[in-house]
Amino acid sequence: MDHFGQVMDLKEENKAIVKVRPNLSCENCGRCGGFFGDPEKRQDQLVEVLNPIGAGKGQLVRLEARPTEVLMAAFMLYLLPLVALLIGLFAGRSVALSQGLSGSADIWGLVTGLVFMVLLFLVLRMHERNLAKGRRFKAVIAAVVSEDEIPEHARFPAPAENS
Repeated sequence: MDHFGQVMDLKEENKAIVKVRPNLSCENCGRCGGFFGDPEKRQDQLVEVLNPIGAGKGQLVRLEARPTEVLMAAFMLYLLPLVALLIGLFAGRSVALSQGLSGSADIWGLVTGLVFMVLLFLVLRMHERNLAKGRRFKAVIAAVVSEDEIPEHARFPAPAENS
């Protein structure tokens, strides 16, 4: 999925800080403007990206993310927690049944599953900084573009004129 942005700052080692408008496909995720947020009030985000083409400060650029990295990130954020929840459900239930713990075995399984899932989210959160320092999950500036090449929904609003 391509994103468009404007280079705000240049950093060392062919990296840049780019202001990005959220894509239409992610406007309903709730992170930027809420589920019922006004698309015109979507918050721009600053992201660090790789800059192998040497785009300059102020230029409009097209960003790309490798599909394999997007799938890996989705796997880590969505499927691994689900797997942890399911393992915890079955493990907690079977331990409750085999040890004769008081209360419902299903409740024990649910609590254990939720604990496993939360622990996995905490582990992922602890490793987030290490992942951010690396190059693996970073978007890449693919091209410098003109305003005409940016789809209408991804354009930055024109600065307000002072009167």
